[in-house]
Amino acid sequence: MASRGAGTAAQILEASIGGIGIFLPGTLLIYFVYPVWEELKGIRAVRLALKGINAVAGGLIAVSIIVLAGSTGLSPLNIGVMLATAALLFFTKTPAPLIVLAAILGGVLLSAL
Repeated sequence: MASRGAGTAAQILEASIGGIGIFLPGTLLIYFVYPVWEELKGIRAVRLALKGINAVAGGLIAVSIIVLAGSTGLSPLNIGVMLATAALLFFTKTPAPLIVLAAILGGVLLSAL
């Protein structure tokens, strides 16, 4: 959203950088922390910190929903897509990447109309 007026190439580049920024820390944690994870979970301070980290992550997700909804608007179409994707995630075994791909293709098709 930060590069709305910058063109398609800049949006793809910045989305790629954002994706790396989102997924690289988790990937590094998997490779470097996972081998000692069972030992870390035994430490009381780590267990308590994980509760706080989960709460913060939930809050950040809620705030991102509010920010994105405020900038794009809550049209019936947006609400319908949100409910459909949530239903697919909760009630079927459809993989999340396929749901994301379907939403992207649907958005491209709707914008072409």
